Amino acid sequence: MTATDYKPVAQRRTVAQAENSLQNKIRQMEQQFQLAMPRGVEAVQLVRDALTCLQSNPKLAECEHKSVLGALMTCAQLGLRPGVSVLGQAYLLPFWDKNLERPNGGKGGFRAQLVIGYQGYVELAYRSGRIASLHARRVYANDYFEIEYGAAEDKWVHRPYLDGPRGDVKLYYAVGRTVDGGYRITDPVSVADMQAYRDRHATAKDRNGKVVGPWVDHFDAMADKTMIRTLMKLLPKSTEQQQAIAHDGGVRVDVTPDAINTEPDYVDGEVVDDPALGASENRPEPETSQVNDAPPADEPPTDPAADVQMAGRSELARLKQIRAAEKLDDDASWYDYLHTVTGARVTADKALTLAQAKQIIDVFSEDAQR
Repeated sequence: MTATDYKPVAQRRTVAQAENSLQNKIRQMEQQFQLAMPRGVEAVQLVRDALTCLQSNPKLAECEHKSVLGALMTCAQLGLRPGVSVLGQAYLLPFWDKNLERPNGGKGGFRAQLVIGYQGYVELAYRSGRIASLHARRVYANDYFEIEYGAAEDKWVHRPYLDGPRGDVKLYYAVGRTVDGGYRITDPVSVADMQAYRDRHATAKDRNGKVVGPWVDHFDAMADKTMIRTLMKLLPKSTEQQQAIAHDGGVRVDVTPDAINTEPDYVDGEVVDDPALGASENRPEPETSQVNDAPPADEPPTDPAADVQMAGRSELARLKQIRAAEKLDDDASWYDYLHTVTGARVTADKALTLAQAKQIIDVFSEDAQR
């Protein structure tokens, strides 16, 4: 018997809880994070950032541990630093998922949602080597702003008012330039239209359907990010940028490297910081029972890939049409194209997941509309 066996029951329970704490699990994954990160990025900094996030937002410690670790693995693979502000590269947001199955029975618990920040998208764009500049801009009431759409080219003039207060924000837009001298500008979006977009797409809402969270606390920053995301659809995108768009606002519970190429979960019916959750019957179990990381000894481990949905007949037929439209007759060119879009190395269309097939179809559709 070891010395631990002689410790009082309460003391052994405390030791077990400490070993199973989220903070300890994050530290234990440092080497896995390092293997997944781009060259020159240090996992030790990611771990420090993650622990700072837990200190700043204690509710993250109540989240399903796998969802926190999955979000951090996505940060590692994208080379982004998680922070506590919407102005950062990425941040973790605790959401209440009423449908989450608890290990000890019952439903309901917090899950960590990864949100890619404005600076995160800018960092990925510059890192691609194809973008020279990328800016989200706001038009204020006292600015001079003129736009004229023409058959040959569009005319834009935006002169910020510098002789006093610029007034309230009227419009949002974004402009980007490529290293070869090209540029793209999004159509301007009014504050009212941006509010309507927020109401349709914001995932952080209370039980009455009212928007809460970053769209309320940092509306302008979220509007800037929305315009950057819109602009990125018009500019050349790297694999990392496509992965960031796919995982923005999602919940990832699979920390294996290939999981970044599959579509994450999305929290349905979530509530953030709802005072009604204060009653013990509505709150999740303590953090040590939030996640069952290992299956019982008498059950075989599950295969993470078993639940991945593969591309169906309709998607495969559409891919065949895209291949013909792109005139990619030889297999090498076609599968290089698939790798460029999705990051997946396959030698047969049927080896693509449903998410990867849809990603290819969406990219082709966006290119065809330009």
